[in-house]
Amino acid sequence: MSSALKLDNVYYKYNKDLVLKNINLEIKKSSFFVLLGLNGAGKSTIFALITRLLSLQEGSISINGFNLKDYQKALKNIGIVFQEPTLDLDLTVKQNLYYYGSMQGLSFKQTMNSIQSELDKLELREKLDVTVRDLNGGHRRRVEILRALINDPKLLLLDEATVGLDVKARFDILNYIRDIIKERNISVLWITHLFDEVEANDDIAIIKNGRIIENGVMNEIMTKYEKDSLPELFKDLTK
Repeated sequence: MSSALKLDNVYYKYNKDLVLKNINLEIKKSSFFVLLGLNGAGKSTIFALITRLLSLQEGSISINGFNLKDYQKALKNIGIVFQEPTLDLDLTVKQNLYYYGSMQGLSFKQTMNSIQSELDKLELREKLDVTVRDLNGGHRRRVEILRALINDPKLLLLDEATVGLDVKARFDILNYIRDIIKERNISVLWITHLFDEVEANDDIAIIKNGRIIENGVMNEIMTKYEKDSLPELFKDLTK
């Protein structure tokens, strides 16, 4: 069975500076994978390469068994939530969703049908006719997640999806994402710098200065290094 996402020997340079060094990652299908690192560690560069915002220089990336060079097939079944907001603030929630659906070749009816089951879970049904500008940060982020599910993706990529939100909003979103993995048979790459968003059974890769310094199942890594907390482990690995 092919992986949901696989990076092999990926290097990347900005000008002459090597910012990614031999990145190897593999995300299993229907799983939750955390890429953890501080700001500037290289997380967003990896995200940009996967989504083709940056061109791959060295190594290979495959999504759902398709090499990223065949990007029409590789990117067909992914959903993306960027760190920076990408909604049109002057359109309603419904209009933002329809606009994205139309870009996917869907009618308004098809767009709404594709997300019908998620509207209540994300508490957005009553917000459909509200202008995005009038939503709080948590609801705006929920709209972006809902939009990313319109094309029924097999892989969902989220770059610092909870940045700037309060604790309740962060964990409402995180718990929703964890729940839909089994419900929608979806794989998730969750990129974060927040320790409390990682659970013991999560697959995780820790990145520092463009290099993966440890990866595996969180509780197995903790046992390996005889640590009781992720911050303590992270401090030792990154010093």
